[in-house]
Amino acid sequence: MTSLQRVCAWACGFAVIGCSQPTASPKAGPEAKAEAEAKAAEPARTPEARAPAPTTLAKVRNDVTLPLPALLDQPVASVEANFGEHQGKGMARSTCVRFAPERTFFGCSFALQRYADKGDEWAGIRVEYEDGVAASIGFDGYKKGNGPFDPKQLLAAVGLELPDEPRVDAPAEGVRRWAWFNDRARLTIGGHQYRVEVSVVGDDWARSRIDVLRNEPLTPEQQAKVVQPGPGKPEISEPPPGP
Repeated sequence: MTSLQRVCAWACGFAVIGCSQPTASPKAGPEAKAEAEAKAAEPARTPEARAPAPTTLAKVRNDVTLPLPALLDQPVASVEANFGEHQGKGMARSTCVRFAPERTFFGCSFALQRYADKGDEWAGIRVEYEDGVAASIGFDGYKKGNGPFDPKQLLAAVGLELPDEPRVDAPAEGVRRWAWFNDRARLTIGGHQYRVEVSVVGDDWARSRIDVLRNEPLTPEQQAKVVQPGPGKPEISEPPPGP
């Protein structure tokens, strides 16, 4: 090998050694362990929680002739002061009924009375009393209905704006019914829950009615008085429909 060849070989050898130098290796030892522990201690990032959409409740207006808050959950004397004469003898029994979540009877002092309307907007007004206070109310035969029958006119007449659409059915021939159970009515008055029903026979305003019915879970005191219905016990039947 000539001197020139030896020089070239040495140059190539140094070039290979320079190109093959190892790159920096990841951190190891105590320093790497401390860094890993620090990352593990960082709190995990979770998606930002979204607040649930606000629930729309029913609106109860007081700018009507007979505002519901002035009647419901009020004693007999206060309620009757708003109405005319009794229509019929009424009825009484020793049980009341709820439909939350299913029909349940419990012991209480129940009375149903129908009244004439002083303002002459309704053919009659029915009130159900439980232990001396008005628990439910029904308005029969709206006299100021305009045009084709529309349940919203009855709601407006008693000062209600309900947030959801009703379930609609035909419980008998010629009868149409719009029902807002608790979940659709979302109606509370004086801390009590109510469901709402509107019905009409033959689309005749004179044969229309709207009922605002107390419907909520039984209190512990009421649960202790639950009565099982059975045949031959008319005292625990449901109240009859109004005229």
